Amino acid sequence: MNNKALTLSLFFSFVAIYFVYSYVNSIEDDAKKKYGTSVLVVKASKDIKEQETINDTMFKLELIPKRFLEPAAVSFEEINKNDEKPRDLKYLVGTVAIVPIRAGEQITLNKITEPNVRTGLAPQITPGRRAVSIPVTEMTGVSKLVKPGDRVDLIGVLDRGGGKENRIVKTLLQDVVILSVGKNVSNNIARIVEQDPFGGKEKIKPLTEDITFTSVTVEVEPPQAQVLALILAGGENTIIISLRNNDDTERVGMGTMGLEDVLGGEYSRNPRGPASRK
Repeated sequence: MNNKALTLSLFFSFVAIYFVYSYVNSIEDDAKKKYGTSVLVVKASKDIKEQETINDTMFKLELIPKRFLEPAAVSFEEINKNDEKPRDLKYLVGTVAIVPIRAGEQITLNKITEPNVRTGLAPQITPGRRAVSIPVTEMTGVSKLVKPGDRVDLIGVLDRGGGKENRIVKTLLQDVVILSVGKNVSNNIARIVEQDPFGGKEKIKPLTEDITFTSVTVEVEPPQAQVLALILAGGENTIIISLRNNDDTERVGMGTMGLEDVLGGEYSRNPRGPASRK
């Protein structure tokens, strides 16, 4: 009797296991139909700062439904079970984060870069245009608050000789894009590696925080490059940067101005000021 009861118990246990197994498989099938098959995706295992070099401790593999895969995400359909990480992941080591990547975010190809011939200034220049550098100070460079990608107007203060009274001001170019400030280029790895003179260790100086630059580089058409070269070659000429909203592309007609235009008729009658009156 006990043997029969034991046999029935085992039978019903196997039946129950079968139904549970079938139920789980049906749920998995439904999930695959709804979300697609699973893929291995590379995610950040910790917060990665902008311009930080990525090493093998900063990312991990995670299995997710293919439907949740982000465009350009680094992922793998299959993986060799004998490998802890796919060999293709090795190329991630040494790349640099273009933007901050939060822990748990999928690492996508548009969030990382590496030093190569396509970084730097030249690839940023629109075909048919030229890059020209302009010296700046805090007074002429909007307190050095400009950055790559900003759009500006260039105002020329031109010396015609004969003292300050003969200087004129003219807006030379409008809606000009800044390609770089100093050595900071938008698609470059914005940092300088320096050696500590005391400890001998390398230290990284982020160019995104650098305000010691003395020039900015703008993108202009070839004839405009000649105009800037001529003005910059003049001893007392100055070019002042006027920052504008990136969404503001309107170009306004503006003429040339001198001191007589600013001060009006009184200046024409008495150019030396009140002290010269008798």
